[in-house]
Parts: sequence; C-alpha cells; structure tokens
Amino acid sequence: MDAVSAVAGKRQAACTALLRQVREIHQRDGINAASLARIKGLLLDLAGAGTALFPEADFAMPQAHGRNHLLDEARDDGYGLYLTVSLPGKEAAPHDHGIWCLAAGLSGIEEQRFYRRTDDGRKPGFATVEQIGDARLEAGTAIAMADHDIHSTLVVGDRPSRALALYGYALTRFPAVVFYHPQFGTCRMLPSKRGPSAAAASMAQGNRP
Repeated sequence: MDAVSAVAGKRQAACTALLRQVREIHQRDGINAASLARIKGLLLDLAGAGTALFPEADFAMPQAHGRNHLLDEARDDGYGLYLTVSLPGKEAAPHDHGIWCLAAGLSGIEEQRFYRRTDDGRKPGFATVEQIGDARLEAGTAIAMADHDIHSTLVVGDRPSRALALYGYALTRFPAVVFYHPQFGTCRMLPSKRGPSAAAASMAQGNRP
C-alpha cells in the first residue's frame, strides 16, 4: 500500500468512527446544547490529527472563493462531513443554515460573527439582526451552532482557511438557507434542496425537515 492510499484509508476509518459516535449521541440524547458540545469535542479531536490525516496535497485548492471536499458519503439522508478550503478574503453574509452545524479549524483563520434575529418575521423579505458574539476559527478551535443559529464568516490573513465541517444534513440535501443583509434590513431565502422523500424520511426519524 503506497503512502497516499494508506493515509486515505486511515482518514476514512477516522471519519467513519466519528460519525458512528455522532449518531450514537444524536439517537441517545437528541440535538441540544449539551450534545452539540460533545460532538464539537469529537470533531476537534479529529481535526487535531492535522496533516497526518488531512495533508494539503490530498485536497485541491478552490479556483475561486471556496471548495467543500466530501469526507463522508452521507448515504440515507445522513450527515455531511467535509473538509472546507476557503481563500483569503472569502466572506459570507449573515445566514441561517436551517440545520445544526459544527466546524473545527485545521489551518488559517476564519472570523465568525454570531447574530440573533430581532424582528417578528411577519413581513416577507424584511429582517433585522444584531450581533451577539464572535470567534476565530483556526487550528485548535471549534464552533457549534444549533438549528437556525445565524453567523457570518470572513477569511482573514494571507493563508487559506482549512477546516472540518459537520452538518446535520449533507449540503446536497440542505433545507432552505436564509441570508440576512443588516445594512438594508432585508433577507432572502435560497430554495430547499430537500425533496418530498427526504422530508418524509426526516419526519419519520423525528428530525426537522
């Protein structure tokens, strides 16, 4: 077995083990602040392997902005585990994924800002948010967000940001994502990628569609 395939095999085994633990926590305790904290610790431990499991050569750089490398096949409407690479200057306006998510830094720095919505949500296309916190995602740090938490991101410095990201659903099966534009007091929703069969399966499992 050559060095490349040996690393890939160890990485796959480590990712599979992580997701098995995540499923056990999810099934036993549900998703709440305490379980997300435990999952964050697991993801941080995996990221701690650094280049031993996640060498830069195995994950191509994006041609522009960012790129998500799938680490888990996310079969049966499962979780989505990725290695993300974001170029310096890449930013995302405040947004709500519609599903819980976590990230653990590998290298580089991504500034995270967290918000809460302050309007009642009754007026379509209108929204106000206020910042309630911030964090730096870099090696040795991790963040966890519950369903409908709001954050914005900005990669700072002259190095790409590399991180592990775990979502409640794979990116190709995401619910509707809402972007907020505080300077205009508006919001916009990206369509859900979840089809009727996926939504039905989610409801049967007691998850949010």
